[in-house]
This record gives sequence, C-alpha cells and structure tokens, in this order.
Amino acid sequence: MSNRLTRITTGQGDKGMTRLANQQHVKKSHPRIEAIGTVDELNAVLGMLVASIKKPQHEAIVSALKNIQNQLFSLGGELASPSQVFLKTSDIAQLEAWIKTWNQKLPPLKEFVIPGACVASANAHFARCVARRAERRLVGLAEQEEVTELGVIYLNRLSDLLFIISRMIARTESTKEAQWQR
Repeated sequence: MSNRLTRITTGQGDKGMTRLANQQHVKKSHPRIEAIGTVDELNAVLGMLVASIKKPQHEAIVSALKNIQNQLFSLGGELASPSQVFLKTSDIAQLEAWIKTWNQKLPPLKEFVIPGACVASANAHFARCVARRAERRLVGLAEQEEVTELGVIYLNRLSDLLFIISRMIARTESTKEAQWQR
C-alpha cells in the first residue's frame, strides 16, 4: 500500500475550500463535508467509548465497536468519493444481529434512561447522539445530492445499538439505571 497521507498541512484549505477524493473542490460548509465531519466525529467518540470500557466481560462490545469504526471509515470513503459504495447490506445485518442478541439480555424499560451511570455508559450515549446527528446530516445531504441509502440505514441502526450498549455497560457498572422521574 502506498503512503496515503504524506503531507498533513497543505494550506489548500485556508480559503474555506477542500477537495473530495474525486478531486472535486467544495466549500468546507458544504453538506457533504458536514456529513463527512460528523461521521469522523462519531468515529472519534467511539474511540473514547472503547478506551473507557474497563470490564473484561465487555470484550464482545469492544470488538464490535472496533469493527464499526472501520465501517465508519468506509462510510466516510463513500461520502468523499460520491461514485463509490463501500458499505454492504451485511454490515447492517451485523448491527441488527448485535441489537437482537444484546437487547434480549436487558429488561424492558418503563421510562427514558438518563445518561451517566458510569463514564463508559455515558460515552455510549454521547456516541448515540453523534450517530443520530450524522444520520441527520446524511439525510440533509440526500435531499440535495445522491447518497446511498445504506449509509442512512447504517447510522440509524448504529444509534439503536449504541443505546443498547449504554444500557449493558450501565447494568454491569451500576446496580440501577437512572431513569427519568416524571
């Protein structure tokens, strides 16, 4: 593999423009750049979540999150290369399998969960919120330009999975999930 990032500072973005992988120049405020940036932010927040998980019984979650981080790079690649498709329906199917398996281990909720049971659970909630924002950015971009439907579906399922992960972590770190008091 060739060196992909040999120069980090180019100075080309100083005037508010950036270049997509297909060499097209766009404003940094363009909805496509907003979507790319939010997916990148989500990946960074997932890194915070992975780094904050300390319990060995969450190895499957850590492994899943690392897999998801790679898939988010694929989604970012799709956004940066508008004619390319990297996500697969099997990526969504994997998220749905984790959702089904892990949600079955949790008791039903009677109220909304309040984030903050522990740092790792709070980080999962934060990642969930960023995933929802990334989904909104992708939907907004799709209103103006063509994007693959898989990216929107992927982010929607990911936010659901992150909610389940937050609950799983909270239940091992704390005796009770904090819930909204009416």
